[in-house]
Amino acid sequence: MQKLMSPLSMRKGAIILLALSCCLLTAQSVSGAEPMARIIVGAGDYTRIDTPVTALLDGVPLGFPWDEIRLVEVKGSRRVNVPVQLEAGSPPRLWWVLSGETQAGSKRTYELVKGGRTASSGVSAKRNDKVLWIEKDGTKVLSYNHAVVPPPPIEVMGEKYKDTRDLYNRSGFIHPLWSPTGSVLTSIHPGDHYHHVGIWMPWTKTKFEGKEVDFWNLGSGQGTVRFNRFLSMTSGPVYGGFQAEHDHVALKTDDGEKIVLKEVWDVRVYNVGGPNKGSWLVDFVSAQRCVAQSGLLLEKYRYGGFGFRGATEWKGEKASYLTSQGRTRKDGHATRARWCDTAGVSDGKWKGITHFSHPDNFRHPEPMRIWPDFDNEVFFNWAPVQVDDFELKPGKDHVFRYRMYVHEGKVDVESTERLWNDYAHPPKVEVETVESSEVIMLFGGTDFDHWTAGEGKDIGWKLVDGAMKITPRSGSITTKRDFRDFKMHIEFNTPQMPPNVKGQGRGNSGIYIQRRYELQILDSYGLEPKYNDCGSLYKFRPPDKNVCRMPGRWQSYDIIFHAARFDGNRKTEKARITVWHNGILIHDDLRLDNKTGAGRSEGPKPGPILLQDHGNEVMFRNIWIIPL
Repeated sequence: MQKLMSPLSMRKGAIILLALSCCLLTAQSVSGAEPMARIIVGAGDYTRIDTPVTALLDGVPLGFPWDEIRLVEVKGSRRVNVPVQLEAGSPPRLWWVLSGETQAGSKRTYELVKGGRTASSGVSAKRNDKVLWIEKDGTKVLSYNHAVVPPPPIEVMGEKYKDTRDLYNRSGFIHPLWSPTGSVLTSIHPGDHYHHVGIWMPWTKTKFEGKEVDFWNLGSGQGTVRFNRFLSMTSGPVYGGFQAEHDHVALKTDDGEKIVLKEVWDVRVYNVGGPNKGSWLVDFVSAQRCVAQSGLLLEKYRYGGFGFRGATEWKGEKASYLTSQGRTRKDGHATRARWCDTAGVSDGKWKGITHFSHPDNFRHPEPMRIWPDFDNEVFFNWAPVQVDDFELKPGKDHVFRYRMYVHEGKVDVESTERLWNDYAHPPKVEVETVESSEVIMLFGGTDFDHWTAGEGKDIGWKLVDGAMKITPRSGSITTKRDFRDFKMHIEFNTPQMPPNVKGQGRGNSGIYIQRRYELQILDSYGLEPKYNDCGSLYKFRPPDKNVCRMPGRWQSYDIIFHAARFDGNRKTEKARITVWHNGILIHDDLRLDNKTGAGRSEGPKPGPILLQDHGNEVMFRNIWIIPL
């Protein structure tokens, strides 16, 4: 399990998606505590067995990354601890496993309470300078290659590749994927297709700025995909995984190389199954955005997208395909399905991976590329491009969600359908927030009751889908109440601006603490952090790292603030601030020398929180504060 770190060690450590976890090694009764929320899980129409579930904690004031929480299941008069993991986000999510069997139509009740966390084994993510790997209870599940992996030497590839071999250098893919008993289920650089690399996701027949670009067939020299950076890595009692950013690069534009797509992989392995049960459960999400001024046209073609290359020994009688519609290797290609099982014999026994396509995916049920030749090795591809052209437009997110059930033995259709229902029709989760006397909900999505535009002025901002949206040049707003020391959570969303808008014109706003110290809001995605970028204490201190998300995606600040201390009008202690941006520590108990930028002068009196109108349509939601 990921260890809780002090703020200082978190700043010095690797990029981590902060996860709060709590559990006991064995289930036992625990004493009651005042809950922060009650959670009711309904199985719905399907029986559940060890099903991962998630609760969206919108408007639930949970505390901060180092705070301790517990999830307890209410079983009559008993309260039983449940391993739980908090995913930092906007808003955060709570994850746990609906353990054991839950009958169709039944409900289970939980309470979320503070304190009492105990360490437990689970799923861990580790990395070195070449790979990141995920383990469950010490057994490796998969390995992600973030360093460039070269193709085989010319002696293996052949002289015809001597001028193109370097084009096959590749990073940003999964290999190996292991079975629960340790067999390798993927392969890379097979002799028939040197560009195949385990599990990967490029597009094939595309057009960008009027030219053909093939990101799949690397030997064309038209395009490639490169690992850029890790956004997070997580270990915990419920899941472990990582988020990695990839660049899809057109190599031969009129301006030379150009990044066309930014892609973020979110890969996680759940703490279910294992070697003793003969299975792994892996989620794979690819979020893609065209970051060029021109869109990327994906032309109709027989393959492109999520790809899987099976173990080299999977062929002939020792390999099989089966789709949710009953199709096989013989007749499965170019058909559509909810799931497809790929399997083969490794180390003398049958093993396989069932690939699930989420019902929210584009063109679901998705078409598939399956090699029909009996003597071919196993290759599988979810290929929405088989249906028709479609365009990835600039500034718009395109999300592709898949799940992999890695299993020992041949596919069991009944169990696979149950797993499909878990994925496509998950249990219904209801969260009931419990009123707290210490928490002030400054904005819960419905009104401006805690805010003012100034005496005698109406607030010109708009309420849009549970958020407040700045109406440019209508004026800033402040809280009606003043604050001294506090904890605060706030979520914000910067707009997608035209490419010609630069610098401080890109989604600018700010949070003025006591109207004195500005925590900057700006579209600073992908930039080296500066003194006026997102996360900075404006013109005083840049963030320790830039964890800014793309415009249009919700982000969060978690703030702990201690006001300056005065003896009369003489300052005796500096103001101090700690800030997490999207769950990552960016300022650790920072001393503020003075007010920042256009802030008001320091003084002994408390002050309000100001949200700045800087001329851009920035949005805010889920704002709460706890006076200290």
